[in-house]
Amino acid sequence: MKNLIIGLLVFTIFSCEQSDKKKSNMEQANIMEMVLWKFKDGINIEQGKKSVLKLNEFASKQPGFISRKTAISEEGKFLDIILWTDLESAKLASEKAMQNEMTTTIFSTMDENEMIFQYFKIFNKTEK
Repeated sequence: MKNLIIGLLVFTIFSCEQSDKKKSNMEQANIMEMVLWKFKDGINIEQGKKSVLKLNEFASKQPGFISRKTAISEEGKFLDIILWTDLESAKLASEKAMQNEMTTTIFSTMDENEMIFQYFKIFNKTEK
């Protein structure tokens, strides 16, 4: 059931891409990074959302970055989908993020015990 929900969220996120530029970028995507997580107890969801959006500034400056979408479930779990041109760029960005004061401060609000983090190789790039 969890995988079905994740799949539906991913489908919904990518169905929302509408501009020609985004579709062009989507064609360059070879790696999908998925992070499923929730905040630690005591973290205000609305304030937390604002801080998580700051991660876009960091990610967008990384080589190989294409896009990042973040969604929230009714249960307060978050799903990040980040598209990359290649796995090396994605992994290098993760390493840099773990050494950056702003990003590590945001990461410290996330419950590591509830986190699922994984890279996927995109094999179907069909667009309509």
